[in-house]
Parts: sequence; C-alpha cells; structure tokens
Amino acid sequence: MRGKHGEGRNDPDFQTKYFDMLRAGGSKHHKDLLAPFGLDASDEKFWDKGLSMIEGFIDEREAMED
Repeated sequence: MRGKHGEGRNDPDFQTKYFDMLRAGGSKHHKDLLAPFGLDASDEKFWDKGLSMIEGFIDEREAMED
C-alpha cells in the first residue's frame, strides 16, 4: 500500500492507519479495513493496479536471471 507505487507514501497518518488495520485482524470486513486508505476492493482498478505491481516484480526478478 505504501511502496514506491503506493498513494500512502505522502500520507502522514499512514503508519497509524496501517497499525489500526493490523490490530483489527479479521474482526472487520475488508471494505472497512481498506476505506481509510481510499481503497475499494470492489473496484476493478484496485485489482488492475495490484496485478500490475506484481507483474513488475516478476519482470524485475526475471531480469536478474539474465
């Protein structure tokens, strides 16, 4: 959420929000856990961005093999 592509990197309250999410564990619905970060798992763009990041990690890893 906060990595080089994450919107959270400019949020001064990110750490507090993140620790609150971790403390909640499985006691909250994912929608409620993601809301403080402005994320919505029902939005197709959420998944497109996540999969794009994973694809980038795979590309980086494959480039290391060359």
